[in-house]
Amino acid sequence: MKSQAAIPDYTIKDVIDYRSLAWPDSKDFLYLTQVPLMFESDFVRPDYYCFGMISGGLLEININNNLYNLSANSLMIYRPGQLWKVSRVAEGTMGSFVLFTRKFLDSLNENIFSIKSHSFLSQGIQSLIELNTADYEKVKSLFSQIFTILRHLSKSSWEPVARNLTSALIYETDDILANYIDTHQILSNKEDELFARFNALVTIHFKTNRKPEFYASRLCVTTNYLYSVIKKISGKTPTDLINRQVMREARYMVGYTLASFAGIASDLNFSDPFTFSKYFKKNTGYSPSHYRNHADALTAAHEN
Repeated sequence: MKSQAAIPDYTIKDVIDYRSLAWPDSKDFLYLTQVPLMFESDFVRPDYYCFGMISGGLLEININNNLYNLSANSLMIYRPGQLWKVSRVAEGTMGSFVLFTRKFLDSLNENIFSIKSHSFLSQGIQSLIELNTADYEKVKSLFSQIFTILRHLSKSSWEPVARNLTSALIYETDDILANYIDTHQILSNKEDELFARFNALVTIHFKTNRKPEFYASRLCVTTNYLYSVIKKISGKTPTDLINRQVMREARYMVGYTLASFAGIASDLNFSDPFTFSKYFKKNTGYSPSHYRNHADALTAAHEN
């Protein structure tokens, strides 16, 4: 039986190399105005921060196993350690995105991390914020002005100026987002953090570990406490969410690959094809062979 490969750590240099971007300026900072069509096929775990928005096109991202479709007024935020995957991008998708490591800003004597105990970059704050039109225009203007300056910097002063400009962009964005974030609730709510960490672990281990006890152990909490938190936040049990992840993968492999059912059973760590078929039918109402023959019609109807 196959075990799931470890999700790799990822750097800004990996982003540049994978997409063959012409970017000689820094390995700790990158900005984009056009979203590349080439993207990683599997989850990665970046070590950098990223935030930005699209101005046109289509972009769907998966952060910690939650799908987000960016609209024109969406501000997307990613933090180091979260699991990340681009799911879909349309040709010609434009926007403004900045990627930077904490190291890039730590060389400044004062930065968002040293001055503020929390900001929109803090862990636990939502990954997608829908802005009203006025605030969207403010953030869009900020990106435009700063990116314009970055494009015209001399090589000798590029890096120190880029650090300060990025810091200014973060501070101004943080002020705009203050009305969208209940930071006091987030900072005191350890349950949300536990829920996010549980979902991240499920994304990594769902093929080989389906027992809540495993996740409780990894999270250093009791199984009963894990159950109560997951149920309170999602309305579902830990087992429900683990099975949901298994079924997402199973439906995809059955409906949209040519893998044999025996191979799928093995990949998903079932003891034999019969056990997998029984599990699949219990969760979808259809046998794997029927589902494969009617995948387009059935996938959306059974996606949780």
